[in-house]
Amino acid sequence: MKKILFIFSVVAITLVSCNNSPQRSFWSPYEGINWAQVDYCDAEFHTHPGLGDEQYDPHQTIDRYHAEGYTVLTLAGHDYDIPSEHIASVYPWTELANIYETIKDVENPTENDKTYGEMASEPYQNRNPVELGMVSVEGCEVSAPHHIVSLFNSCTQGAETEDETFKIISDLGGLAYFAHPGRYVERRGLTADWYIDFYQRFDMLLGQSVYNRQDNHPTDRSFFDEIAHALGHERPIWLFGEDDMHTEGTLGWNRNVILVENFQPGSLHPDIQDGSAPDVKAALQSGRFYLWKPSEKYNKRSFNISNIKSTRNKIELEFDNNEIVKVVRWVTFDPQQERSVVFHESNSINIKEVPASAKFIRAEIEGIGGTIYTQPFYVTGKS
Repeated sequence: MKKILFIFSVVAITLVSCNNSPQRSFWSPYEGINWAQVDYCDAEFHTHPGLGDEQYDPHQTIDRYHAEGYTVLTLAGHDYDIPSEHIASVYPWTELANIYETIKDVENPTENDKTYGEMASEPYQNRNPVELGMVSVEGCEVSAPHHIVSLFNSCTQGAETEDETFKIISDLGGLAYFAHPGRYVERRGLTADWYIDFYQRFDMLLGQSVYNRQDNHPTDRSFFDEIAHALGHERPIWLFGEDDMHTEGTLGWNRNVILVENFQPGSLHPDIQDGSAPDVKAALQSGRFYLWKPSEKYNKRSFNISNIKSTRNKIELEFDNNEIVKVVRWVTFDPQQERSVVFHESNSINIKEVPASAKFIRAEIEGIGGTIYTQPFYVTGKS
């Protein structure tokens, strides 16, 4: 009898423990957005402004992206092209003429010792982000030695190791994401564990690119999903697209759409009004943005997400031009197949429809003109 009572007690405790386990639910990075007040701000953070013999000078780069409707922009020159002993970075835009005068006679050893004046098509001209209705973001493509898009800081010289570079960016209060990871998976044999280690140690690392130019590394989407699955909701990461613009031929392929309430132009430079620059930085940290991937070069967004209704058990997407939307695909990472899978198609999804192994889901919304890629909606709790 005592043995039976003991077994009964163990079973009862186990059942109570199971009942007290948190049930699966969604965690949305878009929670709390006032969609009625949202402005959709097209952003490009990885574009090269003519310091390495690229097609456009800094002011021309700004003009081209402004003409294409972008409202957030970083002039992210390669760190090895920026003469950091002469200038801090290609920033602020209101000082481009002075930057030119400072470096026009300086030689760039990575471009056969051409001077910056010789590489320029004309002297740089000042641009004011407020007058243009834009937010200018200080940044750089840092060789870390893995290339990193560094934002909201003046780091223009990568260290010998990624650890040292990330510490520099972190100490400067900056943010960063991994550029075109497929290049380094292919060339250096980097694994998901290599990236996971850095994400777990550096909070300023936001995520990684899933589209570079038209699509230089098609496996980058699945690679992102593998890492997001391994990290889970305890360490969310975000996906980015990047033009990586050197010439007109690589401009206009990707738009990071920052969701900012009541957008105002500006910059975090002390001589320029802040405007929405702090909100842009906060949106990148919290995942309040999505990616527009045009089906054809230069295609501007033909539709937007107008609302995301999310509860613990359900996510529902709404669009401002619903007739343009063709299909909404829900994607996750399947650890058994070791690849990304589409498991549901609808503008809404219930937690019961999510595979038991899923640590996150994300939506790919294909429409006329292009596809929207949402950030991951993370899954918490247990099945």
